Amino acid sequence: MNQIDLQSLIIRSRFDDPSERRAHARGDLVRVAPGRYVEASAWKGLRREERHAARVTAAVGRLQSEVVVSHTSAAAVWGMPLIGPPLARVSTTDPKRARTHTGAHVTKHAAPLQDGEVTVHRGLVVTSPARTAVDIALTAGRGQAVAVLDHCLRLRLCSLAEYQECLVSRDRVRGSTRASWVAEFATPLAGSAGESVYRVVLDGLGFPEPTLQERHRDDDGLIGFTDFGWRRFGVYDEFDGFVKYLDREMRHGLTADEVVVREKIREDRLRALPYVTTVTRTIWPDLDQPRRIVQRLERAGLPRVRTANRAPHRD
Repeated sequence: MNQIDLQSLIIRSRFDDPSERRAHARGDLVRVAPGRYVEASAWKGLRREERHAARVTAAVGRLQSEVVVSHTSAAAVWGMPLIGPPLARVSTTDPKRARTHTGAHVTKHAAPLQDGEVTVHRGLVVTSPARTAVDIALTAGRGQAVAVLDHCLRLRLCSLAEYQECLVSRDRVRGSTRASWVAEFATPLAGSAGESVYRVVLDGLGFPEPTLQERHRDDDGLIGFTDFGWRRFGVYDEFDGFVKYLDREMRHGLTADEVVVREKIREDRLRALPYVTTVTRTIWPDLDQPRRIVQRLERAGLPRVRTANRAPHRD
């Protein structure tokens, strides 16, 4: 997906112009920072990450001191996935600060930055992909951290070696165990943020490790690749984030109804394979209902190989 020009989105009000305040009150403008707006029509078409990236651009443009956009805010600028509700503040890192300060709109983290960990992207000074992934792994939950590192590995924004090198260089102890676990767990085979988070949930619930992106064929040729598979038990699971139905680019000229029909035909071909017993589907709301996931997969014949040992994706 093409990235938008963040700078062109922002409408700057030098003195918080009354006409812009009235436009904001009417709903024609969205306020993204004091004295900074985005047209509501443009805002409506932005994904969660792009909305936060716009807030980052607006907030950083108001700061008098030089800072580096970091953590989840850097992730938004890089186009990495953000999990959960909209972020309340923009995150930055200032190596000159002695302690972290959280204001109404911006958090300024006090932390050193090594050579190679800062770059310019989309007109903003941001932490590198590897440093961004490490910062998130040290401070966010497992689901968010894995989603970011999976994304980086899949799009080759950074390598696992670069992530690990950056992690070793950090002097932070808190969160380091989780960050190391993320390095072991991450994979470039996860096709979306939802698949990444779902893998973390499955691991936390004690299910066996699935095979990702398994290739399937029948007499008519290639059927496709399944998101999650446990061939030994004949169980396959598809994560459905609905993006392929809603995103015009991903539909490749097809209507949403045509995509649904193609998915139905594909799934019927999968079910007809001799080693496939069950094909199930998981959607985003299921991730907050682990009991629903357990009941569905165990009913399909997939056993848990260990006791659930951690919160699914928030720890």
